[in-house]
Amino acid sequence: MTASPNAMIGGAVEAAVVFCAVVGFFALMSVFGLFPQETVPLLLAVLGAFGCYIYGRHGSRFGRKAPSP
Repeated sequence: MTASPNAMIGGAVEAAVVFCAVVGFFALMSVFGLFPQETVPLLLAVLGAFGCYIYGRHGSRFGRKAPSP
């Protein structure tokens, strides 16, 4: 089954919004001293959190079969 263009655009917008929220959250944590002057761990934390979102949202499509009705 193919997705409609509107669903694909909606998914891309949702992913962009979540990515911005993740970056904002870790930026706030950096301001509060969780990542003081550490660029690489901060980038890894952002990418890891966004990767977990992507896997949770779309992982079932790529590795597991959906249960048949």
